[in-house]
Amino acid sequence: MGLVRKETAEKISYQELEIATAATDLHYKLEPGLEKRFGKVGRKACLQGVRNHLAYLSEAILASSPALFKDYVTWAQEKLAARNIPANELAVNLNCVKEVLAQRLPIENYVIAAKFMNSALLQLEKKVTKQSSYLREDAPYSKLAYEYLQQLLGGDRSKASKLILKEVEGGASVKDIYLHVFQPVQYEIGRLWQQDKLSVAQEHFCSAATQLIMSQLYAHVSGSEKTGHKLVAACVTGDLHEIGLRMVSDFFEMEGWNTYYLGANTPKRSIIKTLREHKPDLLLLSATMTYHLHELTDLIASIQADAALSQVKVMVGGYPFNAATNLWEEVGADACAADAAEAVEKANILVTDTSGLVQKRKSK
Repeated sequence: MGLVRKETAEKISYQELEIATAATDLHYKLEPGLEKRFGKVGRKACLQGVRNHLAYLSEAILASSPALFKDYVTWAQEKLAARNIPANELAVNLNCVKEVLAQRLPIENYVIAAKFMNSALLQLEKKVTKQSSYLREDAPYSKLAYEYLQQLLGGDRSKASKLILKEVEGGASVKDIYLHVFQPVQYEIGRLWQQDKLSVAQEHFCSAATQLIMSQLYAHVSGSEKTGHKLVAACVTGDLHEIGLRMVSDFFEMEGWNTYYLGANTPKRSIIKTLREHKPDLLLLSATMTYHLHELTDLIASIQADAALSQVKVMVGGYPFNAATNLWEEVGADACAADAAEAVEKANILVTDTSGLVQKRKSK
């Protein structure tokens, strides 16, 4: 089944544009009023939307995770709802994709794809509930998080920076700022973007501002007593969302680890070369979007097949792993963490208990 699943994902990915074009044509044929309502721009957007469906579908199939595709469809449903586009429009679109897949895939491949799509289509029958704010009044530093967000949304990076620096100089730990201000604010920015309350430009500005302020805090990050453990941290090829990884890497630094941070969009060969040169205890990998999972999976397989790197533990994180709780095992990682504090806790266990790791890898 594993080989057929892999073949299914590859066939969908290889024919992505052709399948998307045929599905878009079918949708517009079934609903001729779409052309008048949305024009050429709408048709182009529809085509891109279908290509997104297929990209997420192929990655979910490759990872053997229906939950990933269901989560994507839920996200798409919420995004369209913010634009007053009903769920049935998305259902029609997905059924068009399913029909084209039936025409273009061999039966054994179609059966797998249809299973994933049927599960997601059932999701559309549920009422859309908007994600509530990530900024909770009862959370630590809630007032600071709210004020920080307002300064970012107002485009005032200088005032946002002064807020944070003043709090740290007043005794707040950088760990608390990361966990209770930066993390929920970043989630909230993503929520606002999804609900069409922020533009892409605003989202980019807010993230860039937070990264700059994190760099201003670095003097408070370094200087902890060293444990002797070493970490390499990287985002896989194509993944440009590095802020979460940077937060986690800084947490390790504050816990006394020696960290070698590679950042966003790091080629596979560069990561492997760095592992050979620095011989870390742990490799921390981040994949923010589902369509980056194949790069991450391929990298982990290459590392574990290399005798010189066989003792390097691999921890993964990022949105797909929060959406599908067992996904980290499917990609071959040794552990997964939802946030920086959990990552450090699990890493300390990994580097002191190698017997379980060796046994686990032998059983794969």
